[in-house]
Amino acid sequence: MAMPVAHFSHPQHELKLRTKYHLPRLCDLCGEKLTGSGYSCHHRLCGFDLHEECAKYPETLSSFFAHPWHDLTLARTDDDGRRVCDLCREEVPAGVFLYHCAPCGFGVHPRCSRLPQTASSNLHPDHSLTALPNVGACAACREPCFVWVYRCGLCNFDLHIECLHGARPSTTTTITAAATTSSSSMEKESSLGKFVGGLALAADVAAVGGLAQSAGESLMNMFQDE
Repeated sequence: MAMPVAHFSHPQHELKLRTKYHLPRLCDLCGEKLTGSGYSCHHRLCGFDLHEECAKYPETLSSFFAHPWHDLTLARTDDDGRRVCDLCREEVPAGVFLYHCAPCGFGVHPRCSRLPQTASSNLHPDHSLTALPNVGACAACREPCFVWVYRCGLCNFDLHIECLHGARPSTTTTITAAATTSSSSMEKESSLGKFVGGLALAADVAAVGGLAQSAGESLMNMFQDE
């Protein structure tokens, strides 16, 4: 029998591993439906639940490529506040957890924190693509990119994060994390969270260095504008 564990996201009580959920429930860290194994607080008034994979997120993230200047802390968002992830620009539901930089206001989904800085796509096999902030047009869907994209600077080729991974119906791609030598085919998915979950072990964001100087300047300008 698994022993109870302590987790920073719910310091009040220990959590117990469970493998079945008789009623639909949401993970209190990411806000998505609980499937497979997870951790639960068995105190009747708490009802706190956690994906087994979400329990592996570190409390503090250092040297994240999209914001290398400060550490990011995983903390619950305000119940009455509205936020968006600064990578994918999706809205973050109130009350779930977000990696956040207090001095800068930068925030990113836990799942997006696992995206690799450098990736490859069969839509552009000759060169690797680097995650950068951008305003342009996606080469896969031709829609504007007002978020972070994967770019080939040599060819001026951009892909949305979700288009790179085949989340949009027109595209199926293969991604290779920069820190690994193996690649895995990503199936078409309906949400960003599904395909990012498959990268959990492939991308070691703590080991990734800072951005190129030009990307850093772009980011700094973006924060100053905000």
